[in-house]
Amino acid sequence: MSATFWARAAPADLPDLGHALIRLPETRNCAAISGPNNLILQANLHSVADVLRFETHLAAAHPDLDIVERVITMRYEKLLGHLLDHHGRSIGTVPPDIWAEPCGDL
Repeated sequence: MSATFWARAAPADLPDLGHALIRLPETRNCAAISGPNNLILQANLHSVADVLRFETHLAAAHPDLDIVERVITMRYEKLLGHLLDHHGRSIGTVPPDIWAEPCGDL
């Protein structure tokens, strides 16, 4: 499962904070974004209980980081082009066709 956190930090702190967050083993993605919530952090975690543990660690290690929203994703159907079974194991691939016309309602 994964958790996505939207947070606020002082713009001057974003470079150092981002470098610290990407070094955490749970971090999958971390980026500065525009808007009042100027940082997004995605973490791969083992359980829902780990979300609170991870967020508590972030608060202790980075007291100026204000986490304003979090979203938990329990299960992926597809991840980076891989189809997954209910255990999260790859059972096939979906290679991207970068030359295909977009389909569906966008």
